[in-house]
Amino acid sequence: MRRAITALVGVALLLGAAVPAVAQEGSIGIVDTATGEWYLRNPSNGATTRFFFGNPGDLPMVGDWDCDGDETPGLYRQSDGFVYLRNANSQGVADIRFFFGNPGDIPLAGDFNGNNCDTVSIYRPSEGRVFIINALGANDGGLGSADFSYFFGNPGDKPYVGDFDNDGIDEIGLHREATGLVYFRFTHTQGVADSSFIFGDPGDKMVAAEWFGRGTPGPESVGLFRPSNCTSYLRHTNTQGVADETLAYGLPTGLPVAGDFGLLTGGGSPPPGCPAPPQPPGSFVPFTVAGTGNSVIDFQIPGDVPAVIDLTHNGTSNFIVWSLDGGFANIDLLVNEIGSYQGRRMVHGGWFSQPELVRHLEIDADGAWSITARPISAARSMTSSLTGSGDDILRYQGSASTLTSTHDGTSNFIIWGYESDGSITGLIVNEIGPYSGTDLIDSGTAILEIAADGNWTLHAP
Repeated sequence: MRRAITALVGVALLLGAAVPAVAQEGSIGIVDTATGEWYLRNPSNGATTRFFFGNPGDLPMVGDWDCDGDETPGLYRQSDGFVYLRNANSQGVADIRFFFGNPGDIPLAGDFNGNNCDTVSIYRPSEGRVFIINALGANDGGLGSADFSYFFGNPGDKPYVGDFDNDGIDEIGLHREATGLVYFRFTHTQGVADSSFIFGDPGDKMVAAEWFGRGTPGPESVGLFRPSNCTSYLRHTNTQGVADETLAYGLPTGLPVAGDFGLLTGGGSPPPGCPAPPQPPGSFVPFTVAGTGNSVIDFQIPGDVPAVIDLTHNGTSNFIVWSLDGGFANIDLLVNEIGSYQGRRMVHGGWFSQPELVRHLEIDADGAWSITARPISAARSMTSSLTGSGDDILRYQGSASTLTSTHDGTSNFIIWGYESDGSITGLIVNEIGPYSGTDLIDSGTAILEIAADGNWTLHAP
């Protein structure tokens, strides 16, 4: 049996060489509402068929308009209620043209009487009313009145279409974007929902298709496209829960269509996706290196930005870590301890006062060790007071002129201050063993580097 359809925006130009593909249920497509460009994805091999169809702002849908088992593009122009349908997934003029409904209506494409042919009905959001018609218009004429209509949902709910009970007839579902509520009926009659659950976030665009067991008889279930991250989330059952499939495929101005597109030609480039979100200066993806015993490893922070590194060692003897430049010359002694160790130190990247850039680490150890690099933004922030233990890096966000600190360890207690660009503002504390005192802190200090073997407290009044 031919599976279902969705209702929501469209357009089509075929690009690239043909790539044969196997027809399957549960295909998803994205239509760029800003340009009228269609991207149809074959689920069997990921190939994209790409073309233009329609004008910017048209609402896309797909349906089996000629009853051949394949779903092809359709458009609804909300400004005048005009419908444009094409019988092939390729660029070209509409094969069927007519008008139906009022400006502002939303198209519903589906097989609403079980005859294996799709028609275009409408949902009027201002009334929360469905208008069903089981015929297609022709020759730029009006379609006439609906075969029947009924009220369902609240004004503002967004409709979608699917065969939710696998009876061969498509039904109407609604998505309340403000709450993520999804609900539908199993018959085209007025009444309360036969099923409802929560799925998705505000702004998501809902569709339905046979995602589970593609190509085998079964009900159609919900899927959604999230324009904010250009990702589709598909659920195999009409129940609340997380997505069973996640697909990064789309673009911010896209709307989804879904169904059985038949034998797609492929050969087109996929949609460009969402632009990467802006990253704060000095950000990068954390990474970890690990080993056992003495080692010299390559260690370069992406972009030569400042970073914090978390170091661990589970041996019983020396644990010494030097940072090295590109010529393997020493830059900084990061750790010099005996036995087990866990602490955080700072690597002086391109923003910092050290002219050398870290390219390697030299490790002297008798046990297993690991080193994880994170952006400087991963460091804890301190405004007025903070407690901790051992070596640490802090982002200082206060404005005090003095720093009161305590330490209960038996070895070095050292605090260095740095400006936000990495320039050293001064050595604030340099003591051995237990300490309690108040010291001056430079007004430009934005980063505190602490070396300690015990518990410490900081307070900047």
